[in-house]
Amino acid sequence: MPKPNCQEPQTLKIELDSLTLKKIALLVGQCVYNIQSSRDCDIFLASLDNYLGESSNPEEARKSSLLLDHYRDIVPERLEEAESWLIEANDQLSFILAANNLGAANTSGSHDDD
Repeated sequence: MPKPNCQEPQTLKIELDSLTLKKIALLVGQCVYNIQSSRDCDIFLASLDNYLGESSNPEEARKSSLLLDHYRDIVPERLEEAESWLIEANDQLSFILAANNLGAANTSGSHDDD
């Protein structure tokens, strides 16, 4: 009995139907779009900052400003990181979909009449 080659990487093959793969790609693409468009919230945040600066309750305005500053320090960086990961996932899924479509076209178009 031959010994298994320890040098060979273990691969797990998972089969997905085309519809599921397309749904996953669509979901990732929508996430990328939503993250990119979330940057439009800066207009709202600027307006909120102005409103807080003119607030008649200085203690509440101070607390709200601290929360807003914390958001501005943390969230944009996290959104950028998530966007980067989702773009990479979207690129990989697009590659898989293209290969899948190419494979399906080659399979349906080639018939051996031997």
